[in-house]
Amino acid sequence: MVAQPSDATGLRLLVVGASSGIGHAVAESAGKLGARVAVAARRMDLLTKLADSIGGSAFELDVEDGAAITRVVAQAAEALGGLDAVVFTSTVVPFAHIEDTDVTTWVHAFSVNALGANNVLRAALPHLSENGVVLIASSHDVGRPRAGVSAYSASKAALDEILHSWRSEHPELSIVRVGIGPTADTEILRGADRDLLALLFKSWVERGQLPAQMSALQDVANTLLSLVLTAYANPSVVPEAVQLFPRIRNR
Repeated sequence: MVAQPSDATGLRLLVVGASSGIGHAVAESAGKLGARVAVAARRMDLLTKLADSIGGSAFELDVEDGAAITRVVAQAAEALGGLDAVVFTSTVVPFAHIEDTDVTTWVHAFSVNALGANNVLRAALPHLSENGVVLIASSHDVGRPRAGVSAYSASKAALDEILHSWRSEHPELSIVRVGIGPTADTEILRGADRDLLALLFKSWVERGQLPAQMSALQDVANTLLSLVLTAYANPSVVPEAVQLFPRIRNR
């Protein structure tokens, strides 16, 4: 049985990166628990289906487009009557050895993973309620990068520094950074070169970087939603940095 947060009634929530994976699961769970949800991502066919299922609103958004972020966040806030919480899960993971990672790949990773999150937070700032919460999904591997994901790892490290600056300049904000470990049933490997992945997986196993089991997608989504609800209900406390690791169970 999957334990879920108990109640999200009335929470005005925007989930960026909700077309699949963790963001989709967070939006779906929040909607079922009574939250008013707006979802944003690039794949409108998936977003529209999700929004219809939870009675929410869907907005097309490419998080590399700063002007679009400002516009869409404002539209979502208008549709919801303000924002109590924003969850950012948009992520790209380019798989390549570092010597094969070109400038375009570096820029793409930083534009989505670091600047995208920063620009969503920036756009949300004037719309957040007094106890509003912003949760940003990051990686639990920051500081110990695996082979083959240099652009991803560096962009997530940059994201951490960006969030430190936000906290320094805006201590009134509730910003929750969650480092997420290996999670099943996401689309992180979508479009990756299978031959390269085979080599990388071998490297990760040899270095003890590949867990015997992954975290369940719904468990991760429920944990993120619980963090948002806890921070929103307890505004004098900020769970600033949370790390999620797979729990390895004996079979």
